[in-house]
Amino acid sequence: MSVPTSSNNSGLTKDALAPSGEIVYKSTSTLKRYNDPANSNTSTFAKIITKVNIKSGDIQFFEEIPGARGSSTEKLIKTIKGDGSDPIIADDQKNKQFFSPSFDHTKKQNAFLLNTTKKEALVVAKDQLTQSEFDNLSNTEGYKSSANATVVDPNATASDAEVGLSSSSAAYAQTKRKVPRGRREPYRYPKAVPELGYDFIRIKSYKYKAGGRESLKLGDRLSAKDRLIKNNEVQETIILPMQPNFSESNAVSWGGDNLNPLKMMGAGFASGVIQAMGDAADATDAFKKSRDTIKSTFTNLGNDVSSIIDDSASGRALVAYFAGQAVGANILGRSAGVTLNPNLELLFNGPNLRTFSFNFRFTPRSKDESEEVREIIRVFKKNMAVQRSDSNLFLLTPNIFTLEYIYNAKGNNAGQIHPYLNIFKPMAMTNLNVNYTPDGSYMTYNSTGSLTQYDLQMSFGEIEPIYADEYGDEDNSQGGDFNKPINMGY
Repeated sequence: MSVPTSSNNSGLTKDALAPSGEIVYKSTSTLKRYNDPANSNTSTFAKIITKVNIKSGDIQFFEEIPGARGSSTEKLIKTIKGDGSDPIIADDQKNKQFFSPSFDHTKKQNAFLLNTTKKEALVVAKDQLTQSEFDNLSNTEGYKSSANATVVDPNATASDAEVGLSSSSAAYAQTKRKVPRGRREPYRYPKAVPELGYDFIRIKSYKYKAGGRESLKLGDRLSAKDRLIKNNEVQETIILPMQPNFSESNAVSWGGDNLNPLKMMGAGFASGVIQAMGDAADATDAFKKSRDTIKSTFTNLGNDVSSIIDDSASGRALVAYFAGQAVGANILGRSAGVTLNPNLELLFNGPNLRTFSFNFRFTPRSKDESEEVREIIRVFKKNMAVQRSDSNLFLLTPNIFTLEYIYNAKGNNAGQIHPYLNIFKPMAMTNLNVNYTPDGSYMTYNSTGSLTQYDLQMSFGEIEPIYADEYGDEDNSQGGDFNKPINMGY
C-alpha cells in the first residue's frame, strides 16, 4: 500500500472550534450552486466549508451563508461517513444543487471535492496520528482507494474545484502552472504593534474571475464586487499602517458639443424617417410610411431653406456659408463678419475610472521584521504579475485587490470599515515600484543583509466606475442606505 507523505501545502487547516478530543481539519472552497441542477446554465458561485475528522474519516460539507457586517453562518448539507456507508443528507435541496448524483456537472463537482479532501486528510493524518491510528483510517472502506493512490499532488486543494469545474474558463485556465500561494494568516508591518486601538490599511488579493457569457448581457449584470469578490477566496492579506496623506478624486467626463442650424435641420429629417420606419407594422407599411415621411420632411426642409434664402440678411449669409464649404475657406466670416450659431452645450460623455497611489516606507527593526518586509514585497510582486497558460497561447489576468481603511483595531467595533474615509471598489494594481535606497545611500544590517529601509510605491485602478444608485445599496458596508449613511461612501 502506498500512502501520501506529509506536505506543508495541504489546503486543510485545523478547526479551533472542534469538540474537545476531536481532531478536525477544514478548508473553504468555491463551488457552483445550480438552482436547477438539470440545467448547467443556472449556476451561481457559493462557498463550501469542508470539515474532516482525521480519526474517524467522517467528512461534512457546509454552505457558508453570508450575514450582516461580514459575519456568516454554516448550513450543513451532508455527512460522508469514513466507513463507506451511505451519506447522511441534512439538506436535500442544497445537496441536489451542489452534488446531485443525477447529472455529470454536479457528480464531477462532488467527486472532485470528496477525493481531494480524502487525499489531504491522509496527508494530515500521517503527521497527526499514531501509526496504528493512521493504518485504521487508511484501511477504512471510504479511504482505501485514496490511500492506494500512487500519485498525490501536494499542491491540490479543494479550492481548485472552481478552476477545474468552471466551464467559462476551462479552455484557457492554468493546469500545471500553479500560482504559488502564501500563508493564510495576514502579513503585517510593523511586525509587532502595541495593544492600542489603532487604524490600518488592509489589502487582500483574489484570483480574477472572468465574466463569461454573463458579461455580455446588457441588463442584470453583476457588479465587480459581486462577480470578483463575493464568492471568491482570499489569496493573501497584507496589513499596513495608515499614511500621513489621504485623498480621493471623483471625476465624470463632460464635453462641449456643437449643433449648428443646418445640422439641426438634417437631424430632424433623419429622425423623422427613422421614427416612421420603426413605427411600421411590416415591410410594405415601412416603405409607405418612410416614403410619406421623406416627402413631408423634404417639404419642411425645403421650406426652412427657402425661408432662410428669402430673408435678405440670412440668405446672403447662407450662400456665403455654402460657398465657403465648397472651397474650404471661411467665406461667411470674411464677407459678413458672422458665423453660424453652433448651439454649443456641455454634454455628458461618460464616467471616469478612479486611480489611487500609495507610498509606504518600511524600516525593519529586527530580523523577523526584515523577513516580513521581504515577504510583503514578494506578495505584491507575485499578485500583480501576468500569468501564463500551459500552452503559452494565452496570458491570464493577474490577481486583483481590495483595499479597506480599517477603524479601531481593538474593542467592540474592532475591524469595521472606517466611517469617515472613502471606500473602494475592487482594483487592479497597475504599477509597483520598489526603492531599495530611499535615502540615497546603500545600507544593510550585518546580521542578515537586509537593507535598512525600503520605499514601496503602488498604483491601483478601480475595475468599474461608481454609479449614483450604489449609494442606496442596502449593504451598508459598501455604500449604505443614503438615508442612514454609516461611512463616507465611494
